[in-house]
Amino acid sequence: MHMTQLQLGDQAPNFTAQTSDNKPFHLHDHLKDDNRFHLLVFFRGEWCPVCNEQLQDLQENLHVFKELNTHVMAISTDQPENLQKLKENHHISFPVLHDEKEEALKAFGVYTHEDTLYEDHGHHGEPGVFLIDPEKRILHISVQTGPFGRPSAEDLRKTIKYIQKTL
Repeated sequence: MHMTQLQLGDQAPNFTAQTSDNKPFHLHDHLKDDNRFHLLVFFRGEWCPVCNEQLQDLQENLHVFKELNTHVMAISTDQPENLQKLKENHHISFPVLHDEKEEALKAFGVYTHEDTLYEDHGHHGEPGVFLIDPEKRILHISVQTGPFGRPSAEDLRKTIKYIQKTL
């Protein structure tokens, strides 16, 4: 399967996804008048315990990201009703987007898990984290080929702070 290979400094690709209240979300429209940094977090799905922990960690540290002028957004190919359940169960206040057509997944070059590899909830996207600056440039990329090894909120705080200081 051919994947997009984004490089640091590339413009973040546009994509359309659905918000939790089923409205279309276009990344470039969202970024147009927003001078914050954006942390775009791809996760496997509501059924994934490691994903639940990661999103909970981000939620608990939201104040830290706000201080760093960074808006957190999560995105998954999981079903909208599952994503809504996840938001409610973990009191997630940041946007959780539904990437039904895998548009964002493909545009950002996030790995997909195929059923043919090993038995694990069928076809889904793997984790990835991208930091996008106010000029829509990608300044940090972290993609995984499986559920583990993703950066913690603390790792991301240090990375964002370092990048902002050196820009």
